[in-house]
Amino acid sequence: MLIYATSGRRISHNQDTTSCSILYDIKLIKIMIKTAIILAPDDNGLQPIFGTPAVRRLSTLLLQQGIKSIHLVGRVTPFRQLLSDLIPSNAFHQMDDPALLDGLQNTLRLAKDEHILVLKANHVTDILSLTRLTKACKGIGVYFMKAGNEYGDGLYVVGTADLVNALHVLWLPSEFNTKFSERPEIIKGIGGLPYAVEHGYDQAKIAEDRLLAATSLQTEMDDGFLARHVDRRISRFISKRLSHTKISPNQITICGMTIGLVGAFFLSCPGYWLQFMGSLLFLFCVIIDGVDGEIARLKLKATRFGHYLDVITDNIVHVAVFVGIAFGLYNETGNIIYLYSLWLLMGGFCVCVIAVYFCILRLSPDEIKQAPKALRLMALLTNRDFAYLIVALAVIHRLNWFLIGSAAGTYIFAFILWIVSSRETRVALS
Repeated sequence: MLIYATSGRRISHNQDTTSCSILYDIKLIKIMIKTAIILAPDDNGLQPIFGTPAVRRLSTLLLQQGIKSIHLVGRVTPFRQLLSDLIPSNAFHQMDDPALLDGLQNTLRLAKDEHILVLKANHVTDILSLTRLTKACKGIGVYFMKAGNEYGDGLYVVGTADLVNALHVLWLPSEFNTKFSERPEIIKGIGGLPYAVEHGYDQAKIAEDRLLAATSLQTEMDDGFLARHVDRRISRFISKRLSHTKISPNQITICGMTIGLVGAFFLSCPGYWLQFMGSLLFLFCVIIDGVDGEIARLKLKATRFGHYLDVITDNIVHVAVFVGIAFGLYNETGNIIYLYSLWLLMGGFCVCVIAVYFCILRLSPDEIKQAPKALRLMALLTNRDFAYLIVALAVIHRLNWFLIGSAAGTYIFAFILWIVSSRETRVALS
């Protein structure tokens, strides 16, 4: 039986697993863009998305992605107090007339060959769309990702020569085809994002639904089949509702761990129904484990502490479940072989942790995608779909199959993973 070692997902909880610095389900390319200009021709950026004004959410996302300098341009008065802790006072540029934009480039003193990200205060986007846009920037030019109903409304990456043109087009999107020095290269967004939100509940709901759907795209490479098609449907239903509350991702992590430990206790008790209930609680714990990361990404509340908290609590629950199954079988039958199997399984679990870390977790998503099919298959086997197997075996009262199979299967899995990884390394070096 192959088990889920450490956090099989390379994202952090608050990458799914509360995560570090960018704290999403992927490793990003190093962003070349160091300056972003947010245009505010109106106050639509005040529209709340998951309880946070769109412009504040956008500014937080840009800072998390390594943007060093953010400037707010336009009718900035409604935003000053809202963003004073994120943007320095000299980065607010009050302009009520688009004609005043012409002098902005001299004010900012940008490098001649610098790439600048230009967007509007009411744009709602996610990390995948931002990454696709930045990856498309092969050199100085005009790169555009549509966001609004009007074609010129969207995200731009431009050189200094086209900066003012991009700002004019965002203020008046109808000028899209007439302003730029060269034809913009159009980049398609992901999952209906970015989206230009305006005032009104319906607009905010559309933006929130698209952001929620985007969380699935961020994790689909690491999710198993059942996690993708069952767990995520349930976790997104829960996350959508909890995202409008003050519950933090870390609180959800602790709640999930508690559910898992209660499930492990039930598994340790003799009796069919208690063990069946314990297996269901463990499965629910696995589903809840997706909620903390989804909320962290939706509300941009991922932290390094949350990442480690999630990894630690995951593995505490895993060990507790294995111990619970072994003691439940021993208490039910009195057969000491189940306790010996537990010790063997714990050793195999440690071996799998080491193998998965060195062979899979250290690889970037791009490296995983480019890896041969055998290694990608091994990566998929590190997900938590095994929770469904525990439920199925509890239904037929055969949890001993899981315990004994896992005790041997962990070592077999680690051995095969090392062999596959070593072979691919030799091929790459030859």
